[in-house]
Amino acid sequence: MHRSAALNFAVTVAAMAALGLAGGAAAADAERGKALYETRCAGCHNASVHQSTSRKADSFAGIRQQVARWSAQQGTSWDPGDVENITVYLNDLYYKLPCPTEVCSAKLSSLTPRQASGLAGPGAAR
Repeated sequence: MHRSAALNFAVTVAAMAALGLAGGAAAADAERGKALYETRCAGCHNASVHQSTSRKADSFAGIRQQVARWSAQQGTSWDPGDVENITVYLNDLYYKLPCPTEVCSAKLSSLTPRQASGLAGPGAAR
């Protein structure tokens, strides 16, 4: 990884951590994540990348880390909110891992309690 890409990655991760600590982060927007992903990533990454048994991400945070890493490596202008939106989109479409309540709160609040418990999964923060 080039030095500037490493710096971009570090800044992205730090900003995302700050958003998480602030507790005031808005719920992510999977539709925006889809648009960003289809514009910048889908040309090279098809469904097989995400459905592979050798995937690098095995948690919601792991997906976020991979999206941030690729964002820095590709030199996108994605801010932490964009990274979060793409993470939610990929998780909804492929990974189906527990989504932290602070990230998916709007989605969770629109569902019945039974639907929300299935979406959030057993390990999600509540």
